[in-house]
Amino acid sequence: MANKIGKNSRALHYFKKYSLIVIGCFLLAFGDAAFISPHGLVTGGVLSIGVIVQHFVNLSGSDFYVVDIITWGMQIILLCISFAFLGKKYTLRSAFATLLYPALFTLMTRVPLIDGLSLGNHIAQYFITPERDWSLVILAALAGGVCIGLSVAFCYHAGGSSGGLDVICTILARMTPIKEAVSSFLLDGTLVLLGMILMRDVVNGLVGVLSAFACALAIQYIYVNAESFVIADIISAEYEAIRKYVQEQMDRSTTVIDATGGYSGQPKKLLRVAFSKRELSAFRAYIASVDPRAFVTFTQASMINGEGFDPLVQRHIHQINKKNNGDLNG
Repeated sequence: MANKIGKNSRALHYFKKYSLIVIGCFLLAFGDAAFISPHGLVTGGVLSIGVIVQHFVNLSGSDFYVVDIITWGMQIILLCISFAFLGKKYTLRSAFATLLYPALFTLMTRVPLIDGLSLGNHIAQYFITPERDWSLVILAALAGGVCIGLSVAFCYHAGGSSGGLDVICTILARMTPIKEAVSSFLLDGTLVLLGMILMRDVVNGLVGVLSAFACALAIQYIYVNAESFVIADIISAEYEAIRKYVQEQMDRSTTVIDATGGYSGQPKKLLRVAFSKRELSAFRAYIASVDPRAFVTFTQASMINGEGFDPLVQRHIHQINKKNNGDLNG
């Protein structure tokens, strides 16, 4: 019975994980196809390499679209680099999203779906005018940035990514003291700067920066804030009422700890409860209503696993242990 429950839990975990990755890749492809690529915006990431190449193809007098071809090529090259430096297991885990994103991007840029246009081109036509309207370009850049930010948030929620330059960042993080966030910022910043220089369009480059900023905000508010948890320690004469509220209204469990007041020397009860940041305001208001003199400390936690939260998956733990024991050689 326990094994059956464990299998069902793992199956649900993987279904949720891959569903989020599919949604994330769809949003990334949609944002790039409908808002970023049509305006030639360089915002960082693999797509920007394709946008820069497309600029020179257009200058040569050709209207052949190469952005998705370059994106495919870069994703496959980076997948090979991942296999060489990060090993087979890491590469297989990231291969699904790495190949799904360019497939969806090609679908949205080449396959006619609405009025003889692909989905991306159909949306893009509303933001493109004969004489470039910068207000529409900025609006498209913001919309694209939000779509990309949402895609990253969904993939992060699933514990993965859409591949691409993340591979380079992971390699640098494992082999040098440079953290992934720093290397990602440097790579994207370099691409934006390179786009400004090679395309000789500072304004377009700055609009790309604005799009990247919108992406960062979306990640902050959708992923970082949503994934924030709080651990509360409460010392109150009304601890029974608070414990009952936590269990019945918040559907959370509590830990009751015997404590002794350092000043009074009197025995006290300390309640410890973990919950999401979204529940913080209502919880504080309830404590204030039943015991305004309660002593409460709130500590922010970046991750909580266990019953009522994301489960601890044994397979993941095994993989982490192997990595820590020197699994870098694949």
